[in-house]
Amino acid sequence: MAGADLYAALATPGRIWPALMATRTNSQPPALYARGRGAGGSSSVNALGAVRGIPDDYDRWAELGCEGWAWDDVAGAFETVDAMVSNGPLPAGEWGPVGRALHGAAMAVGHPFVADHHVPAAGVSPFRLTLADGRRVSTNDAYLEPARGRPNLAIRGGALVDRVVVDRGKATGVVVDGEELDAGAVILAAGAIHSPAVLLRSGLDRPGVGANLADHVRANAVLSLREPGPPGRPPCTVIVRYSSGLGGDFDMQLLAFDHLGSEPERLAMGMVSVCLMEPRSTGSVRLASADPNVDPIVEFDFLFDDLDMERMVAGMRHLERVMDQAAFRSTCEFVGLDDSGTTFAVFEDEARVRAWLLASVQDYVHACGTCRMGRPDNPIAVVDPSCRYIGIDGLSVVDASVIPIIPRANTHLTTVMIAERIAAAM
Repeated sequence: MAGADLYAALATPGRIWPALMATRTNSQPPALYARGRGAGGSSSVNALGAVRGIPDDYDRWAELGCEGWAWDDVAGAFETVDAMVSNGPLPAGEWGPVGRALHGAAMAVGHPFVADHHVPAAGVSPFRLTLADGRRVSTNDAYLEPARGRPNLAIRGGALVDRVVVDRGKATGVVVDGEELDAGAVILAAGAIHSPAVLLRSGLDRPGVGANLADHVRANAVLSLREPGPPGRPPCTVIVRYSSGLGGDFDMQLLAFDHLGSEPERLAMGMVSVCLMEPRSTGSVRLASADPNVDPIVEFDFLFDDLDMERMVAGMRHLERVMDQAAFRSTCEFVGLDDSGTTFAVFEDEARVRAWLLASVQDYVHACGTCRMGRPDNPIAVVDPSCRYIGIDGLSVVDASVIPIIPRANTHLTTVMIAERIAAAM
């Protein structure tokens, strides 16, 4: 997967789990939840965002019993990730119409310009993207491709993992497509949705397996553009990080989308998302069937916590203020909030806006937390601070599922940082 266009990557056959559904709130029916499938996982189909969390995010991990995961412990690993996974701020000359408008409008309402959001500061910034010479850099490209010729490495494509084999308290292998493969150690890295499913099929059902599911909450303003977005380009170009005043610092984010796909009608549409980056509500992943061909049941329970709802209401009102600036009035013909033609007028009534949010919020495809890390004596911890499954020898989980609290950032770099640290320790 070499292209920079999120929508083209998602549309490539076989690169996501096509039947994986999730409910975002109790008011919504299940809908597709985009998860990468194959080499590189979701880094092969994501929006290329390279955002570190706030240092305080990782200090919280340590306070929760994840010894060795405070900011001072992980900062060096983030530097290693940057050296491996090429990324950098997108130059202003490559921003599309929505990115340029968000930059101008955000500064007009008082957000300062921050040249690089790797610095933990509030403001409007060019989006850091995992690109090198215009080509997507997934974890496959950064880590697996250079290693494919190693004699001690075997790669099985299209291999569906059923379960981990456990014998007398030790992981001794895995069952893949009906075949049992022996192993001295097993590292599970199937992601925050499928790692807990594999564990549950294996009979490894500590209370925390599948619990604590988190994602960032997102709502959108969709624009009809006067100038179509650039085809074949990354859609996300400019980001705003700010504080709602109702939670921690940097608990909110605005993100510009310069187009919504490669078709002419989708190039003529743009979007600005407002995202809650410090959600308190959590959901769960549980089995629908013991059959590995059947995707698990995924329920996020967004906005269950009333503070999450308050911050999203405030976020939409801030988005309305940003969209009312001259930079957007000159860029778009029409701004709508959904396919039914809802406009910002809905926010004149508190009950209506809450009902609209429950019916309309989306995920940010940043699932994490379902095999959370913690002290072995924590009953809801699944892995210890070395990412070893608690109570089973020879089994580790190393992916976004071990994140105890979702960081205030797009989760890709954090996930790779976790893998770097565990690989170095091993």
